[in-house]
Amino acid sequence: MSLDGVYSYTWKMCLGTFYFMSEDDKGMKEMEFINSTMGHMTNHMGNIKKSLADRRNRKWVAIIVGIVVVILLFMLVKALWNPNSKEKEKGIAYLKKLESRDMSEVEGAVKKVRKESQAEAFANGELSVWAQFSDYVVFGDSRSVGFTFYEFLDNQRVMAEAGLTIADIPKYQDQMKTLNPSYLFLCTGINDVSIGLWPTKEEYVEAYEETMQTLMKELPDTHIYINSIFPAKDPAFNKSALWLNIPDYNEAVKAWCEEKGYSYIDNTQVFEEHNDLYDTDGIHFQKDFYEYWAINMLTEVDA
Repeated sequence: MSLDGVYSYTWKMCLGTFYFMSEDDKGMKEMEFINSTMGHMTNHMGNIKKSLADRRNRKWVAIIVGIVVVILLFMLVKALWNPNSKEKEKGIAYLKKLESRDMSEVEGAVKKVRKESQAEAFANGELSVWAQFSDYVVFGDSRSVGFTFYEFLDNQRVMAEAGLTIADIPKYQDQMKTLNPSYLFLCTGINDVSIGLWPTKEEYVEAYEETMQTLMKELPDTHIYINSIFPAKDPAFNKSALWLNIPDYNEAVKAWCEEKGYSYIDNTQVFEEHNDLYDTDGIHFQKDFYEYWAINMLTEVDA
C-alpha cells in the first residue's frame, strides 16, 4: 500500500475510534473536524514525502509516526474495552459506510477510465464496434430495427419491431431462452411513454420491475442492461406531446435501477452530441447514429 493509502486508512481508523469513544454528539463533531483536517493534510502529502526524503527530517518524522501509532493503539484498546456496545455498533457502521463510499468512488473512477479507453479504441479503429457484439440479444422498437436494417447486427439476435414496449417481452421469451445470451440489451421506451399503458413514471417503473423479475427468473445466466430512452425532437411533439415526459421517465428508471442494483445505460451524452443524426421525424435515427449508440452500450458492459 502506498504512503497515501496508509495515511488515509489510518485516519479512517482514528475516525471510527473517536466514534467508539463518544457517548454523545461530541464524538461526531470531533470526527467531522478530524475528517476536515484529514482532507487538508492529504493535500499536503507531497510536502510530507519530501520531508521523508530529506535525511535530516527522517528522525523527526519517525518519532512523530511512532507517537501517532502509540496513541492510535491506546485509543483502539480503550474502544475495544468500552462497555457501550451501542456506540461500538455505530462506530462499526460508520467505518463500513466509509469503506463502501470509498469502494464506490474507486469503482466509478475505474469504470470511467475503462469507458474512455474503450471509446478511444473504437474511435481510432483499434477495435471494431460490431465485432464486439457476441452472445447477445437486443430487444427494442422501431429505433432498434436500424441495427438489422443497416446490417450491423444479426437479425436472429435483434428482436425489434415498430410499436413494441416492455409489455411485449413475454412474446419473445422463448426465443431469448433458446439463445440464452450472456447479455440482453433492453432498448424500448419511445412507445412505452406515449402508448398510454403507464400514464405515470411510477406505474412504468412498477411494470418494469415485474418485467425484470420475470426475465431474471427465465434467464438466470444473462446480464440485463436497461437503456435510457432517447428523447424525441421537434417536430415529433406534434405527433405526441407525451414524449416531452421522456426525461422524467428516464430519471425514475435510473433511480429505480440504482436502488435495485440493475445495470442502467445512460444515453444522455449520445443524444446531446449526436442528435443531429436524427431523422427528420425527430424520432428515428440515421445510419451513422447507431455506431455511437452501440459504443455507449458496449462501454457499459462489465469487462
